[in-house]
Amino acid sequence: MIVASASGYAAWHYRRRARQTRDARPIRIGYAFGAVACAAWSVSNLLMLAATAGLPALNGAGALLSMVAAALVPAAVLLAGHRLRGIAAVRRVLDVAAVSGAVFALAWEYVLSGVTGRIGGVPEGYAIAIVAVLMLGSSVALVTLSESAPNRGMSAQQVLAGAALLQAATVMLSLRNDVVGGPWYQHGVGAGYVLGAWATAVSSRLRISRPGADVMERLVFGPWALLPYLPVVIAVGVAAAREARDGRLNPVLVWLLLSSFSLVLIRQFLTLITVGRMAVVLEAQKLALSHQAHHDALTGLPNRVAFRARAAEILTRRRAGVCAMMLDLDGFKPVNDTLGHAAGDEVLIVVAQRLTAELRESDLVSRFGGDEFAILVTDVGGGADAVAQRLLRRLSEPMTVHGAEVTISGSIGLAALRSGQAGGISSLLRQADTAMYAAKASGKGVVRWFEPDIWPASA
Repeated sequence: MIVASASGYAAWHYRRRARQTRDARPIRIGYAFGAVACAAWSVSNLLMLAATAGLPALNGAGALLSMVAAALVPAAVLLAGHRLRGIAAVRRVLDVAAVSGAVFALAWEYVLSGVTGRIGGVPEGYAIAIVAVLMLGSSVALVTLSESAPNRGMSAQQVLAGAALLQAATVMLSLRNDVVGGPWYQHGVGAGYVLGAWATAVSSRLRISRPGADVMERLVFGPWALLPYLPVVIAVGVAAAREARDGRLNPVLVWLLLSSFSLVLIRQFLTLITVGRMAVVLEAQKLALSHQAHHDALTGLPNRVAFRARAAEILTRRRAGVCAMMLDLDGFKPVNDTLGHAAGDEVLIVVAQRLTAELRESDLVSRFGGDEFAILVTDVGGGADAVAQRLLRRLSEPMTVHGAEVTISGSIGLAALRSGQAGGISSLLRQADTAMYAAKASGKGVVRWFEPDIWPASA
């Protein structure tokens, strides 16, 4: 009566939640399956209670309803759980199949092997069908628990899966008691039925867990991630004990274990594929983040940090023939004011493309901010002036921006480290910056060298 009452309570709550429209349709269908399963479990217990009170004909109907309830529980757990696709869905199927093989091996060893006639008060065929359904239900329950999100508290799926496991173990133990000739309630079977019904009632009041950002943590590092392998390990231990005791193994047990191990190996192979794909994706994301951290988002040129780091490396290897340039665009502000910032951005992109096209791969160019660019050329000797003039000529060529022809120019300041002169990239850029402001003061489209005799404080 306690089991029937608790199951009926769970059925009533699951029915209420199935009628709520705020949940997705698959979840509401899962609630409906849970309601039908709990109702069938409640009625089956009432029928079995009536059978013990003098109506033995109802025992078969009760057993049939209990089998229906056991079949609907895994469907409810799956429908209320997370939707998986692709390899993840295949992994789940393989997990369920591997666990089913191991559980059936245990059931064969302790319940089904060599049994004929009636088991647990029902015909042998009914009992085998019940074991098969319980095998599937317990497998789905174990896999569901293994996918549980860590540190999120208990969810309806977890508790219902735990109840399904408890009910399966209790029924199997009850059948085992009947096989060995003991009373059905031996070894805590009665308490197992009560606890399973109580857990089912509790699950009807809990929330459904939702997928979060910790999908990999849930699937790979969850606290119960190894649960699907537990029945396999236990089945192997049982087989080893049988081999040590009898010196032989039942062929059914051997084939079940081989099948389970094969499925586990296939599952691990798919996991390796998934991990490999994830490694490729993570490496691509790492490279993308590194590129974003060291490049200008608009022009794609190296930013200030990347330029300084690369220039410092160049200066540690060579000092003669290295020249720093600071370029500031002339006529850029009117473009922004008249055509808008989008047009200004397009101008900066074209400027970056022209500078890159005119320089060698061994040279560096960077957008320092706004309309200011830094350039480092190597192995130029006395030809730095010619390089700067070539850059200005290229920049002064007209460009079409937002349907309008635009012409801009630039002012460039040059600075170079003399042979044996101390100093790093920071001082070199300061000198080039000082020369650039002198060039702008002299007029547009001008190139000026840093002159230490005139600006000693900037050296």
